Amino acid sequence: MAWANAPSNPPGADAARGNDPGSPNVTLPGPLRAFLRMAAISQQATSQQVLPLLARNVEMEGYGWHGKKPVPTEFLILLQEYLHHARRLLSLAGPRGVIRVASCKEAQPLLGVLGYKMSRPCGPHAAVEASNSTRAFLTIDSGFPLTALTNTLRGGKPFVYSFGISTVPAVLKTSDWTQLEQDRDKKWNQKTGPDNLVDALVRDPGLSRLYWALSRMDPETVSYLEQTFGLRKLVSLAPTLDFYGSEICVRSGRVAVPGGPAAEASWKSVVGASPANPPAFITRLLTKDNGWMAAYYDALSRTSIAQQTYFTRRRRLRMFYRALRGHKASPSAVRPVFRPDPNLVLLATRLRLDRSGKPRLPGGLAAWKTILTDDRRSKSREVRNWAERAR
Repeated sequence: MAWANAPSNPPGADAARGNDPGSPNVTLPGPLRAFLRMAAISQQATSQQVLPLLARNVEMEGYGWHGKKPVPTEFLILLQEYLHHARRLLSLAGPRGVIRVASCKEAQPLLGVLGYKMSRPCGPHAAVEASNSTRAFLTIDSGFPLTALTNTLRGGKPFVYSFGISTVPAVLKTSDWTQLEQDRDKKWNQKTGPDNLVDALVRDPGLSRLYWALSRMDPETVSYLEQTFGLRKLVSLAPTLDFYGSEICVRSGRVAVPGGPAAEASWKSVVGASPANPPAFITRLLTKDNGWMAAYYDALSRTSIAQQTYFTRRRRLRMFYRALRGHKASPSAVRPVFRPDPNLVLLATRLRLDRSGKPRLPGGLAAWKTILTDDRRSKSREVRNWAERAR
Protein backbone atom coordinates (compact mmCIF):
# COMPACT_ATOMS: atom_id res chain seq x y z
CA MET A 1 0.00 0.00 0.00
CA ALA A 2 1.08 3.57 -0.55
CA TRP A 3 1.50 4.17 3.18
CA ALA A 4 4.53 1.91 3.35
CA ASN A 5 6.33 4.07 0.80
CA ALA A 6 5.46 7.37 2.44
CA PRO A 7 8.31 9.32 4.05
CA SER A 8 8.80 9.01 7.78
CA ASN A 9 7.67 11.72 10.17
CA PRO A 10 10.21 14.45 10.89
CA PRO A 11 11.64 14.96 14.38
CA GLY A 12 9.46 17.09 16.58
CA ALA A 13 6.23 16.08 14.86
CA ASP A 14 5.05 13.86 17.73
CA ALA A 15 2.89 16.66 19.08
CA ALA A 16 0.70 16.36 16.02
CA ARG A 17 0.15 12.63 16.31
CA GLY A 18 0.64 11.60 19.92
CA ASN A 19 -2.92 11.88 21.22
CA ASP A 20 -3.83 11.03 24.79
CA PRO A 21 -5.03 7.39 24.42
CA GLY A 22 -7.97 8.04 26.72
CA SER A 23 -8.99 11.27 25.05
CA PRO A 24 -11.95 11.50 22.66
CA ASN A 25 -10.11 14.27 20.78
CA VAL A 26 -7.73 13.96 17.83
CA THR A 27 -5.07 16.41 16.72
CA LEU A 28 -4.46 17.30 13.07
CA PRO A 29 -1.18 18.81 11.81
CA GLY A 30 -1.61 22.33 10.51
CA PRO A 31 -4.62 24.58 9.99
CA LEU A 32 -7.99 22.87 9.85
CA ARG A 33 -8.84 24.74 6.64
CA ALA A 34 -5.92 23.15 4.80
CA PHE A 35 -6.79 19.66 6.04
CA LEU A 36 -10.40 20.06 4.92
CA ARG A 37 -9.22 21.06 1.44
CA MET A 38 -7.04 17.99 1.09
CA ALA A 39 -9.63 15.62 2.60
CA ALA A 40 -12.40 16.91 0.27
CA ILE A 41 -14.51 18.12 3.19
CA SER A 42 -16.64 21.26 3.09
CA GLN A 43 -15.23 24.31 4.86
CA GLN A 44 -18.67 24.68 6.48
CA ALA A 45 -18.36 21.33 8.26
CA THR A 46 -18.47 21.50 12.06
CA SER A 47 -15.63 20.08 14.13
CA GLN A 48 -17.86 17.12 15.08
CA GLN A 49 -18.34 16.30 11.40
CA VAL A 50 -14.68 16.32 10.37
CA LEU A 51 -13.65 12.76 11.28
CA PRO A 52 -16.94 11.13 10.20
CA LEU A 53 -16.73 12.85 6.81
CA LEU A 54 -13.07 11.91 6.51
CA ALA A 55 -13.96 8.28 7.19
CA ARG A 56 -16.76 8.40 4.63
CA ASN A 57 -14.50 9.91 1.95
CA VAL A 58 -11.77 7.35 2.60
CA GLU A 59 -14.21 4.45 2.39
CA MET A 60 -16.06 5.79 -0.67
CA GLU A 61 -13.28 7.50 -2.63
CA GLY A 62 -10.01 6.31 -1.11
CA TYR A 63 -9.68 2.82 -2.52
CA GLY A 64 -10.25 0.92 -5.71
CA TRP A 65 -10.08 -2.84 -5.81
CA HIS A 66 -7.60 -5.04 -7.65
CA GLY A 67 -9.08 -8.47 -7.14
CA LYS A 68 -9.60 -8.74 -3.38
CA LYS A 69 -6.90 -6.23 -2.52
CA PRO A 70 -7.73 -2.55 -1.89
CA VAL A 71 -5.59 -0.17 -3.95
CA PRO A 72 -5.26 3.49 -2.84
CA THR A 73 -6.63 6.09 -5.25
CA GLU A 74 -4.82 9.29 -6.17
CA PHE A 75 -7.03 11.16 -3.70
CA LEU A 76 -5.90 8.98 -0.80
CA ILE A 77 -2.23 9.03 -1.81
CA LEU A 78 -2.25 12.84 -1.85
CA LEU A 79 -4.03 12.95 1.51
CA GLN A 80 -1.43 10.65 3.06
CA GLU A 81 1.38 12.70 1.56
CA TYR A 82 -0.21 15.89 2.87
CA LEU A 83 -0.21 14.57 6.45
CA HIS A 84 3.55 14.04 6.21
CA HIS A 85 3.98 17.38 4.46
CA ALA A 86 2.05 19.17 7.22
CA ARG A 87 4.14 17.52 9.92
CA ARG A 88 7.32 18.76 8.28
CA LEU A 89 5.94 22.29 8.32
CA LEU A 90 4.80 21.80 11.91
CA SER A 91 8.37 21.03 12.92
CA LEU A 92 9.47 24.35 11.38
CA ALA A 93 6.68 26.20 13.19
CA GLY A 94 8.08 25.11 16.54
CA PRO A 95 6.21 24.92 19.87
CA ARG A 96 4.44 28.25 19.23
CA GLY A 97 2.96 27.01 15.96
CA VAL A 98 4.12 30.00 13.87
CA ILE A 99 6.33 30.01 10.78
CA ARG A 100 8.41 33.22 10.60
CA VAL A 101 10.70 34.32 7.76
CA ALA A 102 12.36 37.75 7.92
CA SER A 103 15.25 37.26 5.49
CA CYS A 104 16.25 35.34 2.40
CA LYS A 105 18.58 33.11 4.41
CA GLU A 106 15.82 32.13 6.83
CA ALA A 107 13.60 31.13 3.89
CA GLN A 108 15.84 28.33 2.57
CA PRO A 109 14.72 25.54 4.99
CA LEU A 110 11.08 26.48 4.45
CA LEU A 111 11.42 26.51 0.66
CA GLY A 112 12.95 23.04 0.77
CA VAL A 113 9.99 21.66 2.72
CA LEU A 114 7.56 23.41 0.37
CA GLY A 115 9.24 21.84 -2.65
CA TYR A 116 10.60 25.10 -4.10
CA LYS A 117 13.95 26.77 -4.75
CA MET A 118 15.10 30.23 -5.78
CA SER A 119 15.06 30.76 -9.54
CA ARG A 120 16.14 34.41 -9.14
CA PRO A 121 18.14 35.75 -6.18
CA CYS A 122 16.50 37.70 -3.36
CA GLY A 123 15.68 41.28 -4.18
CA PRO A 124 13.04 43.18 -6.14
CA HIS A 125 12.95 40.50 -8.85
CA ALA A 126 13.17 37.42 -6.63
CA ALA A 127 11.27 34.35 -7.89
CA VAL A 128 10.88 30.69 -6.93
CA GLU A 129 10.33 27.53 -8.94
CA ALA A 130 9.37 23.97 -8.09
CA SER A 131 12.19 21.63 -7.11
CA ASN A 132 10.00 18.76 -5.88
CA SER A 133 6.78 18.39 -7.88
CA THR A 134 4.88 16.44 -5.22
CA ARG A 135 5.67 18.83 -2.38
CA ALA A 136 5.08 21.86 -4.59
CA PHE A 137 1.67 20.53 -5.58
CA LEU A 138 0.72 19.91 -1.94
CA THR A 139 1.86 23.43 -1.05
CA ILE A 140 -0.46 25.01 -3.61
CA ASP A 141 -3.35 22.57 -3.22
CA SER A 142 -3.46 22.96 0.56
CA GLY A 143 -3.65 26.74 0.28
CA PHE A 144 -0.23 27.68 1.62
CA PRO A 145 0.35 31.47 1.07
CA LEU A 146 3.33 31.12 -1.27
CA THR A 147 2.72 34.57 -2.78
CA ALA A 148 3.14 36.24 0.62
CA LEU A 149 6.42 34.36 1.13
CA THR A 150 7.64 35.49 -2.31
CA ASN A 151 6.85 39.11 -1.42
CA THR A 152 9.07 38.76 1.65
CA LEU A 153 11.92 37.52 -0.54
CA ARG A 154 11.47 40.66 -2.68
CA GLY A 155 12.04 42.88 0.33
CA GLY A 156 8.51 43.06 1.68
CA LYS A 157 7.41 42.74 5.27
CA PRO A 158 8.39 39.57 7.24
CA PHE A 159 6.39 36.44 6.45
CA VAL A 160 4.32 35.21 9.43
CA TYR A 161 2.01 32.22 9.09
CA SER A 162 0.20 30.40 11.89
CA PHE A 163 0.75 26.66 11.51
CA GLY A 164 -0.15 24.83 14.71
CA ILE A 165 -2.20 21.77 15.46
CA SER A 166 -6.00 21.57 15.14
CA THR A 167 -8.20 19.52 17.44
CA VAL A 168 -11.44 17.71 16.53
CA PRO A 169 -13.63 15.34 18.60
CA ALA A 170 -13.67 11.59 18.00
CA VAL A 171 -16.11 8.73 18.48
CA LEU A 172 -14.87 6.63 21.45
CA LYS A 173 -11.31 6.77 22.77
CA THR A 174 -8.54 7.09 20.22
CA SER A 175 -6.71 4.14 21.78
CA ASP A 176 -9.63 1.84 20.93
CA TRP A 177 -9.17 2.54 17.22
CA THR A 178 -5.38 2.68 17.01
CA GLN A 179 -4.97 -0.53 19.02
CA LEU A 180 -7.25 -2.30 16.55
CA GLU A 181 -5.06 -1.09 13.68
CA GLN A 182 -1.88 -2.19 15.46
CA ASP A 183 -3.33 -5.66 16.12
CA ARG A 184 -4.19 -5.91 12.43
CA ASP A 185 -0.62 -5.04 11.44
CA LYS A 186 0.81 -7.68 13.79
CA LYS A 187 -1.53 -10.29 12.31
CA TRP A 188 -0.26 -9.56 8.80
CA ASN A 189 3.38 -9.13 9.92
CA GLN A 190 3.41 -5.48 8.91
CA LYS A 191 4.93 -2.49 10.62
CA THR A 192 3.22 -1.23 13.74
CA GLY A 193 0.24 0.96 12.92
CA PRO A 194 0.25 4.74 13.37
CA ASP A 195 -0.46 6.43 16.68
CA ASN A 196 -3.04 8.86 15.36
CA LEU A 197 -6.64 7.97 14.58
CA VAL A 198 -6.51 10.01 11.37
CA ASP A 199 -3.62 7.87 10.11
CA ALA A 200 -5.49 4.70 11.03
CA LEU A 201 -8.60 5.83 9.14
CA VAL A 202 -6.77 6.73 5.93
CA ARG A 203 -4.95 3.41 6.04
CA ASP A 204 -7.88 1.02 6.51
CA PRO A 205 -11.15 1.26 4.49
CA GLY A 206 -12.87 -1.25 6.78
CA LEU A 207 -12.03 0.78 9.83
CA SER A 208 -13.21 3.93 8.08
CA ARG A 209 -16.54 2.38 7.19
CA LEU A 210 -17.09 1.30 10.78
CA TYR A 211 -16.21 4.78 12.04
CA TRP A 212 -18.64 6.37 9.58
CA ALA A 213 -21.36 3.93 10.66
CA LEU A 214 -20.89 4.49 14.39
CA SER A 215 -20.74 8.28 13.98
CA ARG A 216 -24.37 8.22 12.79
CA MET A 217 -25.64 6.07 15.64
CA ASP A 218 -26.97 6.97 19.06
CA PRO A 219 -23.92 7.67 21.35
CA GLU A 220 -25.28 5.53 24.20
CA THR A 221 -25.82 2.64 21.81
CA VAL A 222 -22.32 3.07 20.34
CA SER A 223 -20.82 2.85 23.83
CA TYR A 224 -22.85 -0.28 24.52
CA LEU A 225 -21.77 -1.94 21.27
CA GLU A 226 -18.10 -1.15 21.89
CA GLN A 227 -18.20 -2.54 25.42
CA THR A 228 -20.23 -5.63 24.48
CA PHE A 229 -18.79 -6.65 21.12
CA GLY A 230 -15.52 -4.72 20.82
CA LEU A 231 -14.37 -2.91 17.69
CA ARG A 232 -12.64 -5.99 16.29
CA LYS A 233 -15.94 -7.84 15.90
CA LEU A 234 -17.81 -4.72 14.80
CA VAL A 235 -15.43 -4.23 11.85
CA SER A 236 -16.82 -7.41 10.25
CA LEU A 237 -20.32 -5.95 10.64
CA ALA A 238 -19.37 -2.51 9.29
CA PRO A 239 -21.22 -2.81 5.92
CA THR A 240 -24.50 -3.72 7.65
CA LEU A 241 -24.07 -1.06 10.32
CA ASP A 242 -23.28 1.50 7.62
CA PHE A 243 -26.50 0.85 5.69
CA TYR A 244 -28.91 -0.13 8.44
CA GLY A 245 -27.41 0.54 11.88
CA SER A 246 -28.38 4.16 12.50
CA GLU A 247 -31.84 3.23 13.85
CA ILE A 248 -30.61 0.63 16.36
CA CYS A 249 -31.07 1.92 19.90
CA VAL A 250 -30.31 0.21 23.23
CA ARG A 251 -31.93 1.59 26.40
CA SER A 252 -31.98 0.13 29.92
CA GLY A 253 -30.67 -3.23 28.75
CA ARG A 254 -33.21 -3.68 25.92
CA VAL A 255 -33.33 -2.91 22.22
CA ALA A 256 -36.01 -0.30 21.49
CA VAL A 257 -37.75 -2.04 18.59
CA PRO A 258 -40.26 -0.53 16.13
CA GLY A 259 -43.72 -0.93 17.61
CA GLY A 260 -42.49 -0.59 21.20
CA PRO A 261 -42.77 -3.18 24.02
CA ALA A 262 -46.01 -4.58 22.54
CA ALA A 263 -44.06 -5.69 19.45
CA GLU A 264 -41.15 -7.35 21.24
CA ALA A 265 -42.66 -10.84 20.98
CA SER A 266 -43.19 -10.39 17.23
CA TRP A 267 -39.61 -9.24 16.71
CA LYS A 268 -38.31 -12.15 18.79
CA SER A 269 -40.20 -14.53 16.52
CA VAL A 270 -38.90 -12.95 13.31
CA VAL A 271 -35.30 -12.20 14.31
CA GLY A 272 -34.75 -15.31 16.41
CA ALA A 273 -33.68 -13.55 19.62
CA SER A 274 -35.38 -11.39 22.20
CA PRO A 275 -34.92 -7.59 22.31
CA ALA A 276 -34.43 -8.10 26.05
CA ASN A 277 -31.14 -9.79 25.15
CA PRO A 278 -29.40 -7.06 23.11
CA PRO A 279 -26.18 -8.98 22.25
CA ALA A 280 -28.06 -11.93 20.78
CA PHE A 281 -30.76 -9.77 19.15
CA ILE A 282 -28.32 -7.36 17.48
CA THR A 283 -26.08 -10.19 16.27
CA ARG A 284 -29.02 -12.00 14.68
CA LEU A 285 -30.44 -8.76 13.30
CA LEU A 286 -27.21 -7.80 11.54
CA THR A 287 -26.27 -11.25 10.22
CA LYS A 288 -29.57 -12.88 9.26
CA ASP A 289 -30.45 -13.37 5.58
CA ASN A 290 -27.53 -11.47 4.06
CA GLY A 291 -28.58 -8.18 5.65
CA TRP A 292 -32.26 -8.23 4.60
CA MET A 293 -33.48 -8.56 8.17
CA ALA A 294 -31.48 -5.45 9.07
CA ALA A 295 -32.89 -3.64 6.02
CA TYR A 296 -36.43 -4.57 7.09
CA TYR A 297 -35.83 -3.39 10.66
CA ASP A 298 -34.31 -0.12 9.45
CA ALA A 299 -37.23 0.63 7.12
CA LEU A 300 -39.86 0.05 9.81
CA SER A 301 -37.85 2.10 12.32
CA ARG A 302 -38.30 5.14 10.07
CA THR A 303 -42.10 4.94 9.98
CA SER A 304 -44.55 6.77 12.25
CA ILE A 305 -45.87 5.25 15.47
CA ALA A 306 -49.20 4.46 13.79
CA GLN A 307 -47.44 2.76 10.87
CA GLN A 308 -45.21 0.76 13.22
CA THR A 309 -48.29 -0.41 15.10
CA TYR A 310 -49.85 -1.59 11.86
CA PHE A 311 -46.75 -3.41 10.56
CA THR A 312 -45.95 -5.18 13.85
CA ARG A 313 -49.48 -6.22 14.89
CA ARG A 314 -50.34 -9.92 15.03
CA ARG A 315 -48.74 -11.95 12.21
CA ARG A 316 -48.07 -9.07 9.85
CA LEU A 317 -44.42 -8.60 10.81
CA ARG A 318 -43.53 -12.14 9.73
CA MET A 319 -45.85 -12.11 6.70
CA PHE A 320 -44.43 -8.88 5.30
CA TYR A 321 -40.86 -10.02 5.89
CA ARG A 322 -41.49 -13.23 3.98
CA ALA A 323 -42.83 -11.14 1.11
CA LEU A 324 -39.69 -8.97 1.17
CA ARG A 325 -37.22 -11.83 1.50
CA GLY A 326 -38.80 -14.14 -1.07
CA HIS A 327 -37.63 -17.72 -1.43
CA LYS A 328 -33.97 -16.87 -0.89
CA ALA A 329 -32.05 -13.93 0.58
CA SER A 330 -30.19 -13.15 -2.62
CA PRO A 331 -28.62 -10.89 -3.70
CA SER A 332 -27.09 -9.61 -0.50
CA ALA A 333 -28.45 -6.40 1.03
CA VAL A 334 -24.95 -5.18 1.97
CA ARG A 335 -22.74 -6.03 -1.02
CA PRO A 336 -23.34 -2.96 -3.23
CA VAL A 337 -21.78 0.46 -2.65
CA PHE A 338 -25.25 1.93 -2.03
CA ARG A 339 -28.35 0.50 -0.38
CA PRO A 340 -29.84 -1.96 -2.90
CA ASP A 341 -33.53 -1.28 -2.17
CA PRO A 342 -34.26 2.33 -1.13
CA ASN A 343 -37.86 1.87 -2.31
CA LEU A 344 -38.46 -0.32 0.74
CA VAL A 345 -38.21 2.76 2.98
CA LEU A 346 -40.52 4.73 0.68
CA LEU A 347 -43.08 1.93 0.62
CA ALA A 348 -43.19 1.68 4.41
CA THR A 349 -43.12 5.38 5.25
CA ARG A 350 -45.68 6.38 2.62
CA LEU A 351 -48.31 3.87 3.71
CA ARG A 352 -51.44 5.85 4.55
CA LEU A 353 -53.81 4.61 7.25
CA ASP A 354 -57.41 5.53 7.95
CA ARG A 355 -58.78 6.37 11.38
CA SER A 356 -59.27 2.70 12.21
CA GLY A 357 -55.65 1.92 11.43
CA LYS A 358 -56.29 0.10 8.15
CA PRO A 359 -54.35 0.89 4.94
CA ARG A 360 -55.89 3.34 2.50
CA LEU A 361 -55.46 1.85 -0.98
CA PRO A 362 -55.77 4.31 -3.89
CA GLY A 363 -58.72 3.14 -6.00
CA GLY A 364 -59.69 0.41 -3.56
CA LEU A 365 -58.64 -3.23 -3.17
CA ALA A 366 -60.71 -4.40 -6.14
CA ALA A 367 -58.78 -2.14 -8.53
CA TRP A 368 -55.45 -3.58 -7.41
CA LYS A 369 -56.70 -7.14 -7.73
CA THR A 370 -57.72 -6.34 -11.28
CA ILE A 371 -54.29 -4.86 -12.03
CA LEU A 372 -52.55 -7.97 -10.75
CA THR A 373 -54.96 -10.33 -12.49
CA ASP A 374 -54.22 -8.62 -15.80
CA ASP A 375 -50.54 -9.38 -15.28
CA ARG A 376 -50.96 -13.16 -15.41
CA ARG A 377 -49.33 -13.16 -18.85
CA SER A 378 -46.31 -11.19 -17.69
CA LYS A 379 -42.83 -12.49 -18.54
CA SER A 380 -41.90 -12.19 -14.88
CA ARG A 381 -42.54 -15.37 -12.91
CA GLU A 382 -42.80 -13.33 -9.71
CA VAL A 383 -45.53 -11.11 -11.20
CA ARG A 384 -47.43 -14.16 -12.52
CA ASN A 385 -47.32 -15.78 -9.07
CA TRP A 386 -48.76 -12.66 -7.46
CA ALA A 387 -51.42 -12.49 -10.17
CA GLU A 388 -52.52 -16.02 -9.33
CA ARG A 389 -52.59 -15.22 -5.60
CA ALA A 390 -54.63 -12.06 -6.22
CA ARG A 391 -57.68 -14.21 -6.95
